[in-house]
Amino acid sequence: MVLLNARKPAFPAKLAIYTARCGGQLFNNTSSFSVRLNSTSVLTETKDKPGAKATLAPLSALPVSVLCRSLLVAAISSKPYLLHPSLSILSFLCKPRRGILLNVDRNPVLHGILKSTFYKQFCAGENKDEVKSTIRHFKDMGFQGTIMTYAKETVFDHQTKAQHGLGISQSVKQDAAVNAFCPHIEAWRKGTLETVELLGGTDYLAVKLTGAGPKVTEAFAAKELPPVQMLDALDEICARCKERGIHILVDAESQHFQWGILRLTLDLMRKYNRNGYASIYNTYQAYLKSTPATLSKHLAAAGEEGFTLGLKLVRGAYIATDQRSLIHDTKQDTDDAYNRISQGVLRQELGDFGRKGGRAFPSVNLFLASHNKASVLAAHRLHQQRLQAKLPTVPFTAVEESGWGSEGNMGTAILKGLLTRPKDKADAIPFTAYIACVQSKASQQRLATQLSKYSQNLRISIGENNATAVNAADVVILALDPSVIGATLTQPDLRDALANKLVISVAAGWTRQAIEATLNGGVENRDTDGRAFIMRTLPNIAALVSQSLTAIEIEPGRTIPEDYLHLTDAIFSCVGKTVHVPPSLMDATTAVAGSTPAMFSVIVDALTDAAVAVGVPRNLAHTMIFQAMQGTATMLQSGIHPALLKDQGTSPEGCTIGGLMTMEEAGVRGHVGKALREAVTIARLMDGTRHVNDTRE
Repeated sequence: MVLLNARKPAFPAKLAIYTARCGGQLFNNTSSFSVRLNSTSVLTETKDKPGAKATLAPLSALPVSVLCRSLLVAAISSKPYLLHPSLSILSFLCKPRRGILLNVDRNPVLHGILKSTFYKQFCAGENKDEVKSTIRHFKDMGFQGTIMTYAKETVFDHQTKAQHGLGISQSVKQDAAVNAFCPHIEAWRKGTLETVELLGGTDYLAVKLTGAGPKVTEAFAAKELPPVQMLDALDEICARCKERGIHILVDAESQHFQWGILRLTLDLMRKYNRNGYASIYNTYQAYLKSTPATLSKHLAAAGEEGFTLGLKLVRGAYIATDQRSLIHDTKQDTDDAYNRISQGVLRQELGDFGRKGGRAFPSVNLFLASHNKASVLAAHRLHQQRLQAKLPTVPFTAVEESGWGSEGNMGTAILKGLLTRPKDKADAIPFTAYIACVQSKASQQRLATQLSKYSQNLRISIGENNATAVNAADVVILALDPSVIGATLTQPDLRDALANKLVISVAAGWTRQAIEATLNGGVENRDTDGRAFIMRTLPNIAALVSQSLTAIEIEPGRTIPEDYLHLTDAIFSCVGKTVHVPPSLMDATTAVAGSTPAMFSVIVDALTDAAVAVGVPRNLAHTMIFQAMQGTATMLQSGIHPALLKDQGTSPEGCTIGGLMTMEEAGVRGHVGKALREAVTIARLMDGTRHVNDTRE
């Protein structure tokens, strides 16, 4: 059983998010790598059934030490009379040349207290080892992804006109010749690329563009593009992230710099966000009165220029430093603006876009970032309602997870195909992480060994009950032995876990109707709320080497959502080719595409034995016969008719025609044909159908 594209985790805390909210470093030492932590998580609403075990609270997964530290920091942060003195003390301690008692680097007691409390609450680490340790710690708790940033930033205070961080005045007195190469940009580039190397396919890179130094902030303040050196660095970072399947979230910053940041990010989206898939997200702050107008301009650009707008929506983080008149008067106004934008995008109706008589709604991917549970749950419910009602909406994911359940070779082959899919197929398949559900420790060890290089993207689950893993998924692939499908589908709570999800079966002999009857107690799927949508497919064993022929069942008169069909095609194109087949031919396809590899193997084995009998070493015979078979297949796929190819390979009184005549005299053609018809007959017997050319009465 394969589970894909999960939005709901096994427990509600899904993301460990590392990001910066203030400039500068906590400690005096000049570490080249610092990652900030912000404790945002994805929330899901759960409803317990009568008699069911109580659902564990999200915070139950956190160690007591983390809860206590969070409580301390939250208590201080939420009370101004504690927050302001605490910030003043931290600012005092950050300044260099303090005495040994007040020097964070020289006083080990002070260093330990601050690093284990405030620093650890917001920062993942000062170096790679510390960051990796933090990531492992959170993943051990069950978090499935991280958002990380190289934590450098410049903050402009509108009231004091002061800049905190690298500033922009540093570049004014420098010689123009020296400015040809900016060390600040180079340090930012290296630090950000180091951060990328720590990320896996389930993770996100958040970037603070002002961290690249004075030449960049100077350009942003003038609403201009940064130097070419910065543009080249961004291209390198974007290309690296796209190769690794990592999304980039460009953070919003002080309004003094924001218009330049918006312009630059829009240019990056024009280049990298294509075919309905956003690699790069711009951040829009709902507390700004200008955000609806800004968003309208960017939606228009996306529609006119054909790129996908990556829309990350936040409430805002610079209320203490930005000009107050730019911000909504009340928190309720900000909440209303946030909900209006998020729900409008999910409905594909925002302003003049998507409304009757208005402009067409462009391609948008939505990423919601919020500590407000009500906003997140409202958006989640709306998205699910529109999906179930087959109404238009946009991709709405903070992180995508997949789950996998399989004991056999087919499940492993499909999983490996997805994990190793080529770059040109990455956009068509949005999955970046997978859960493999197996039934034994041996299977877990086998998978872990085979797929060790993808451990960041893969979690292996052991257990008889797969409902927990299925709950974390949006798409499920049944890649189990046909004999255990019935027992698997009737496991406790599995039906509820599969509700409203795409289920793709690769089980031979199990029709779509049989799966629905087992799962739902009925044979028809009329897109009823609460039911899984079943797709039947038949790959063959060549999926092990990504050369499968996968038949996808297309029933006349049955409406299949276009995105479901495209997704199914994309998944199996990772392991070979796909064809669409009506139900009446699926039994025949089971044998024609599924049984023939074994039949070819028998023929190859016979040819090999004969070659050995006439003196050819077995290894050399294998090389010759395998290559001849591969070359033959390539020629036939090019369009040459089999009979013509046979004729081209024979000559009067030659050795080839002599061998062929022996095969004909032995009735090889008829026996091979009968063997295939027997395989088809057995496949039909599984569901009780008959055909005029069956081999059995």
